[in-house]
Amino acid sequence: MDHATTTYTWPSGAPEDTTLPLLPYAPQRMDVTFSCADAVSLGSGVLLSTTGSDGVQPAPRGLSVRVSDGRVTATLGQTRLATAPLTDTCRWQVVSGPSGTTVHVDGHEQGRTSERPAVNGLFTDITTTTGLAVEVTPDMRYASNPSVLKIAAGFIAIGALVGMLLALRRREPRRPRLLPHGWVRPRPLDGVVAGTLVVWAMIGAATVDDGYIVSMILSSADTGFVGNYMRWFNAPEAPFSWFYELYRPWVEISTTTLWLRLPSLVVCLVSWLLIDRVLVPRFAKGRITVARWAAGGVFLLWTVQFGIGLRPEPWVMLGSLATLALVERGIATRRLSLLACSVVTAGATTAVTPTGLAVFLQLLVAFPAAWPTVRAHGLRAIAVLLAAGASVLLLMFHDQSIDAVLHAVDVRTEIGPSYGITGEGQRYEWLFDPLQGGLNRRLPVLLLWFGMAVLAILVVLRRTPKVAAAPTRRLLITSVLYFAALALTPTKYTHHFGVLTGVATLLVAVVVHAIAHKALQRNWQLSLACAGLAVAVWVGIGAPLRWWFLGALNVKWSDVPPGVAGIDAADLALGAGLVLAVAGLAGAWRWLTPAWFVPVVAFGVVVVEVGTMTYAMVPRAATYTTGAANVAALGGDPCGIEEWLQVEPDVSAGMLPSSGFPTVNGFTTNGSFPRHGLLEPYGSTEAPVWHSNGRPGEVTTSWYRLPDGSDSPAAPPVVIPARGTGAVSATVEFADSAGKLLDSQSVLLTPEWTEARFDPRNATMVRLRMVDERPGDGWVAAGAPRLPKTVPSTELVPASEPVMLDWVGAFTMPCRRPPSVADGTVEPVRYRFASGPAIRDIGSVSYISSQGGPYAPLMQLATQKPVPTYLRGDKLSEPISVFRLDYPAPMRDLRMTRVHR
Repeated sequence: MDHATTTYTWPSGAPEDTTLPLLPYAPQRMDVTFSCADAVSLGSGVLLSTTGSDGVQPAPRGLSVRVSDGRVTATLGQTRLATAPLTDTCRWQVVSGPSGTTVHVDGHEQGRTSERPAVNGLFTDITTTTGLAVEVTPDMRYASNPSVLKIAAGFIAIGALVGMLLALRRREPRRPRLLPHGWVRPRPLDGVVAGTLVVWAMIGAATVDDGYIVSMILSSADTGFVGNYMRWFNAPEAPFSWFYELYRPWVEISTTTLWLRLPSLVVCLVSWLLIDRVLVPRFAKGRITVARWAAGGVFLLWTVQFGIGLRPEPWVMLGSLATLALVERGIATRRLSLLACSVVTAGATTAVTPTGLAVFLQLLVAFPAAWPTVRAHGLRAIAVLLAAGASVLLLMFHDQSIDAVLHAVDVRTEIGPSYGITGEGQRYEWLFDPLQGGLNRRLPVLLLWFGMAVLAILVVLRRTPKVAAAPTRRLLITSVLYFAALALTPTKYTHHFGVLTGVATLLVAVVVHAIAHKALQRNWQLSLACAGLAVAVWVGIGAPLRWWFLGALNVKWSDVPPGVAGIDAADLALGAGLVLAVAGLAGAWRWLTPAWFVPVVAFGVVVVEVGTMTYAMVPRAATYTTGAANVAALGGDPCGIEEWLQVEPDVSAGMLPSSGFPTVNGFTTNGSFPRHGLLEPYGSTEAPVWHSNGRPGEVTTSWYRLPDGSDSPAAPPVVIPARGTGAVSATVEFADSAGKLLDSQSVLLTPEWTEARFDPRNATMVRLRMVDERPGDGWVAAGAPRLPKTVPSTELVPASEPVMLDWVGAFTMPCRRPPSVADGTVEPVRYRFASGPAIRDIGSVSYISSQGGPYAPLMQLATQKPVPTYLRGDKLSEPISVFRLDYPAPMRDLRMTRVHR
């Protein structure tokens, strides 16, 4: 491997403070030398500090060298490493490396620790120097490129693999056809599936990690490898990262939502063709109309939730289906070449993500059936299959050494989350939690469980008419092993269920086909299956539709379970199912078959999901939705939510003119009060603040006149900063030009300053009333109302300028780029674009040093000032928040040397 190493040398002239935010935070090596002449010239103060202390977060454990009372003292955090008196000729050296930090004075060791200091900058009080020199080498162990030898070996291995597969195919007497005749001929069901997926790609909610993954891919342009950018010190995703490499050239063309969704859309469409053209006919015999429609409905039920996005689950779905098709065809035709191809495909899928291990387990299930073919070819077959399996190493280690991969795994394990098998219950707790799981994640899994239970009974009783018995048994065992594979993964998120999409679609389709062909012959058996399906649907749809982040805006039933006329849809489904079950006992199954109930339920829920998402665009016609952003991108406006995002650069510009003087009783105007969190210029004459300081009283401000156009949907809201707790209240009143009261709204008071937003509708004046009822029971304060003067976010911060991005909202802002983490440092950007206050804590992992977040060094250095944001056409929401970052010093006075070895 060709490793890159960067060294920063400071100072390059007269010493000046500089930011140097390392990632990882501690350097691979740091050498500090200085003479007592520097210390004497300083007299007293900081000769060197590697951390700033004025930022949003506390300073980390850095190296500090101070001069005081004729002595020089070096500390690491709160630990004193060495102290010595000043002499005329003393010379100090501090060396930090993998084994720790050592201090030498005049060549003698004076102190040692096993820790290395954090470095987010280099700061000093001296203005001239005769001997101070610092060299910092960041930890860049992952910044490597394959050597010429490794590349050559890779090409030789690929050539040998292809040659082996071709040779096997030529030696086989009859070449089996993989795809049936007429497979390209479109069918009505294809139009339904493809049309739904295309519509969802256009308007559907993002998957949970789309912002996370797009940040990783964008960052790879700077580092040369795909790392876990948002945490874990940007450790590489290897050995599970090859499919991200496919996205690297893709994002260079565009990062708009629709463009980024095209690969997964193609993957889903190819997967559907495999299911419909190859696999359903393999498992189901005879007339398969019901099975095909069941497969289509269940497939959409899974892919609408799990399939269209940047997460790896769609790729695992495709890999699992391709592997299943190859291995089943290889077993049926006894072709070693197909079995070898299935091993290659399974290996490639395993290298997509840890949950891809489930696909490898498919091969273990199929091995007994494939054994006659293997035995017929003898040792040659063993060698072929081992060689095919070894091809996965090319994907796992193409851009990283084994040492780097093992280190990355250790980092992720140590920081976590890292659950063992015993923690698997957490996944199912989240699945059945209304907030974490939701209808759209819960129902697909429950339908799969229903299908597994029914199929297990049918297999045991050998009641599987018109179904290929052996492949069906293998499919059932495979579905069980998929859940076992999930238990082995270190994280327990419910979106991992997406790897089951292909297997779940086939299994449910097989069950439906068996029932349609009289696998259940007695009325009570059919009624029992109907009741079981009703219970599964009852549990499955008894939860809200939970779409990620902004995907739920104005979507019906996004916070409560769906219902009709005040009755939960889950209860209606259960009641209908039980009524049908009872009717079936009385002979209704002569005219009905419960086989059609599954596709009806699946397509019905898909219609609800897509329909509610489509309908949500109607009240939001003048503002942001995913669909509106995609339409805007097709029209040449590619910046996503920022096409509607407005910022308020000058709060004072929006202050409203007062028509008189307030009526104040017991309250204080301005004066002394807690100002932390209150925007400037509040607390001044032009923007007064009234506060009670715990004394009873009340205040009624004069009327403030609203400018023309304030009632426009595109205008910003009326904003009032307020805080309060206890027996207090605040009310905003709106009136027409004659002073007639039109509306009165309470201000939500919290212990901290918040900016309450109100829609004035057709009012022309606004005023504020506050009451503090009892002495000593609480405290209330509020500022004068304003109507913000806003500009587009891209006018304040050009779209070409990198900004700090929360992973939660990164996918919604395609024009933005995250800070570079090249050469072992994080780029000190000027602005932070965070997700709104309602969800901001979820994205905080990128700012936490204990999680290896890339933004922690910047937050330790910078002070931040809020820049209020507003969404044009949606007055009351704040989906994206903007903060300006100010650093104690720019990145300067550094000489950078890059070496490849």
